[in-house]
Amino acid sequence: MSTTPPSILQNPDAAATYQAVYDALGRAYWEASDINSKDLVYGAQEAIGEIITTLDEQDLASNTDVFIQLKPKIAAVNASLQTIQAQISTITKNINTAATVSSVISKALSLFPS
Repeated sequence: MSTTPPSILQNPDAAATYQAVYDALGRAYWEASDINSKDLVYGAQEAIGEIITTLDEQDLASNTDVFIQLKPKIAAVNASLQTIQAQISTITKNINTAATVSSVISKALSLFPS
């Protein structure tokens, strides 16, 4: 059995990566063109906020139980982020925001690939 921790545990910047996604989604929310897009973005942003709070409260590299507890939430957030990434051009027409959102989502998804 491998003792290598999942990639999120090896990356000390997980909270910073999720914070960047949270911030970018905040911009995308205000630029979203319809209520369904706003709801999608807000839901993901809210869940990411909970992950950030937990990451800030605990050192995941030394607390496997917390990671196991967060794993389902991270998987659910990643599914939402993939949907947002696929639909970002319809969520916001601002090219800079769309590019930023797509970039930070890619980085967040790489922390804990599905």
